[in-house]
Amino acid sequence: MEKYDKGFVKIHRKILDWEWYSDRCTRELFIYCILRANWRDGSWKGTDYKRGEFITTLPSLANSLGLSEKNVRTALRHLKKTGEISEIKTNKFRIIRVNKYDEYQNVAEHTE
Repeated sequence: MEKYDKGFVKIHRKILDWEWYSDRCTRELFIYCILRANWRDGSWKGTDYKRGEFITTLPSLANSLGLSEKNVRTALRHLKKTGEISEIKTNKFRIIRVNKYDEYQNVAEHTE
């Protein structure tokens, strides 16, 4: 897995009007997902991932965000319910997909 500390991401100002923006845990998790999502397809320990996805665990998410695992589970449920993310769980990790990653991160697009 590539280091995720290179490059940039776009976050549109309309996020301020997003239904989960006032929920601190859900907002922080979603922004973290955008930041962690891989910008190109790849593989990690024999597991393939696509652009817009990343491999993680619930404890890792909680630790990275400074939240409890319960708060992270609730935030994941919110984001899945409204379609911002989807995930595939295994017994060792989960692959989280930012569903509209290409739309959010289209660097060629010029917006107002």
